[in-house]
Amino acid sequence: MPANRPTPSERRLARAVRIALFSMMLATGHTAGSAIAAEAPAAARQIYQLPAGPLGRTLSSVAVGAGVALSFDPALTAGLNSPSLQGSYTPRAALERLLEGSGLILVARTDGTLTLQKSYVAPSLTAAADAAPATLAQVEVHGVADSAPGQARSTGATGLDLSIRETPQAVSLMNRQRIEDQRLETLQDVVAQTTGITLEHSSASRETDQMFSRGFAIDTYMFDGIPTTKLVEPAGFDASLYERIEVVRGAAGLMGGNGSPAAAVNLVRKRPTRELHAEAELQGGRWDKYRAQADVSAPLSEDKHVRGRVVVAQQNANSYIDRYHQDKDLFYAIVEADLGPSTLLSVGFSYQNEKLDGASRGFVAYYSDGSKTAFPRSINSASSSSYYNRKQSLAFATLEHYFANDWSAKVAVNYAANQYDAVQGYAARGSLDRQTGAGLSLWQTKWDSKPEQLTLDAFATGPFEAFGRKHEVVVGISASDMKNTGPSYPSWSLPGYDATVPNFYTWNGASPTPNYVGTINGRYTEKEKQFAGYGSLRLRPTEALSLILGTRIANWQRTTESVSWGYPTVNDELKTTGKATPYAGLVYTLSPQWSAYTSYTGIYLPQTYRDRDFRVIDPLEGKNAELGIKGDLLEGLLSTSISVFHMRQDNLAEMDADQLVLPDGSTAYHTIKGATAKGFEVEVSGKLLPGWQVSAGYGHSRIENPQGQRLQTNQPLNNFKLWTSYDLDRLTLGGGVNWQSDIYQDGVGPNGARFTQQGYALLALMARYRISKELSATLNVNNALDKHYYSSGNGNFYGDPRNVTVSLNYRFR
Repeated sequence: MPANRPTPSERRLARAVRIALFSMMLATGHTAGSAIAAEAPAAARQIYQLPAGPLGRTLSSVAVGAGVALSFDPALTAGLNSPSLQGSYTPRAALERLLEGSGLILVARTDGTLTLQKSYVAPSLTAAADAAPATLAQVEVHGVADSAPGQARSTGATGLDLSIRETPQAVSLMNRQRIEDQRLETLQDVVAQTTGITLEHSSASRETDQMFSRGFAIDTYMFDGIPTTKLVEPAGFDASLYERIEVVRGAAGLMGGNGSPAAAVNLVRKRPTRELHAEAELQGGRWDKYRAQADVSAPLSEDKHVRGRVVVAQQNANSYIDRYHQDKDLFYAIVEADLGPSTLLSVGFSYQNEKLDGASRGFVAYYSDGSKTAFPRSINSASSSSYYNRKQSLAFATLEHYFANDWSAKVAVNYAANQYDAVQGYAARGSLDRQTGAGLSLWQTKWDSKPEQLTLDAFATGPFEAFGRKHEVVVGISASDMKNTGPSYPSWSLPGYDATVPNFYTWNGASPTPNYVGTINGRYTEKEKQFAGYGSLRLRPTEALSLILGTRIANWQRTTESVSWGYPTVNDELKTTGKATPYAGLVYTLSPQWSAYTSYTGIYLPQTYRDRDFRVIDPLEGKNAELGIKGDLLEGLLSTSISVFHMRQDNLAEMDADQLVLPDGSTAYHTIKGATAKGFEVEVSGKLLPGWQVSAGYGHSRIENPQGQRLQTNQPLNNFKLWTSYDLDRLTLGGGVNWQSDIYQDGVGPNGARFTQQGYALLALMARYRISKELSATLNVNNALDKHYYSSGNGNFYGDPRNVTVSLNYRFR
């Protein structure tokens, strides 16, 4: 190492300072600009089917669904009812229509938010300026699911723009405030906090981590409703880019592409605002974790028809794991332009560059005598030369047009790429002698690839009248083209390389640096293409009854070619034509507060696992049925749901008991026919009292083979999530508990033992103090009781110890 090379501490400090300065410049660069009264973009029309009801609650629900900042004194709307709202309106027009005959008018403040005033007050700029927030501090709606969670809208399940209550599936939303309250850094962190979701955390680089819903692995990810391949490793995407994250539990093949039985995760990106919004944040945490980020949104033209938003972040962190270090750089930019009164163009790009040194997979779970190892949580089985680098890029463009007949059309193009380069060497090969520490060597390999996917989605949606009633329909097409290619290196062993670990107890990762120059021994190529047409129809036979019918018909093809020099080329091709994924749902409004639903959808999921003869196993097929009830309590401020589900599947993949390693380094699997999964989920979210937010959920899921034996035992039967926060003037206090029941795995270790992780609970705490209107400081404590637990089903990876993060946030509005 050159003598003048900066130390890691100097490098982290310099980067933190650079980002801090850049963040402050972004946050303050436009403060001299004037804030003119805001109005929702003319193009942002939505279809509304709202019955008459309490005026305050209805206004809040419209603002929530549209992302409009609205605050008002509840005394103004007490005892008033809104008219029914049917048709296509901009958010502001919808609010004004609801206010007709109420004696109230909508007024814009100088800070860009909206409020209510009695109609005898002239809506002048002077009046708007005088509408100080201090006099209207009771009801505030900020376009997220805090104030009326059941009325938040999502297209993730059916493609139709439905509220959560109108959607015949279990749906959870993680809004921006919740993400910030808990300082949830990645998509994996966010989704793991939602009802029914469990996490298998088995590697520092997250490349072997897996999230589960209802006992099945989640592999359906969407960005603004557009499916994206899991090969771009979305679980590690930084959460600061997204306004909210939606989780549709159960099969979601209608919109997610292939019908996975687990869940579909939809990431809704941050969008530009018509007024200046800027914030900067500095974070510091345990194990030398430092992060700086900035988020700036502003109009780019004087008439505000062009708007932009930029998010940047940089993070450096060590870990509780010895010799592990992370560097992460993040950039996101989006520009929106009103091409006309009814046409909106959006173009954006995100880039995440992550470098992980000393990135490890699991350690040895058992000694050679069959007894369980008990290493300190800082154990790292990776050699010092191990690393995992990934550069994840996403580019997108959308064009939306709203027609005079309340119809709209949208075309979206997404490009996703994940360029990764990794050298892995971890001491888990062989058998560890309990007395001497001998017996191990490195699993040594290298990967270098760049999976890319181009996706096109186009649809039209709108209302139509039949039999004297109004109904809605969406029809669209979707096409995707994915390619993953790269060189092949010696798999899990390198000829001529000394991978021996003489004594694991005294080993500190100091193994020879592997030289992969000239060792390429082949090449692999994987291609996947899909073209599909889809449609959903919402029929309203009565005011209380909605029938949702849909189907997706897809042509799908995957080809793989593995070339090993000196050996025959291995080719695989899987192809389906005209494969239909049906969907049916029924929602019945029992009362203004309660709705009951049922839904059915097909399951069809091509798989990439191989059997012990190195053949790709057959696609997973089956059906999913769900029944539930959803309710809005406390004037819509508290949303509740109860769901029960039943799935039957053929060709469910299960790892072979002997964990046979195949030529490509993967593990052999077999299929199970007639597997069933059943369970239930209960969720409550929203506001109990002014300033008191709560989110709680309980999930139970059991998967069995035809003989009644339990499958997927490395996932808990039961799990519970709770998060709550309470505002005390300038101070906000929050806390939560995540609990899961026992998990176990048979056939582990040299004697085929059963590993069991007893059920455990993790406590998280939060405190935020608003120093001024713009400045706040937050303290987060995770695993506050410092619970020791294994986060992997094989007992070879530990969960995070107690850790503390302190954040300083400056926000300009």
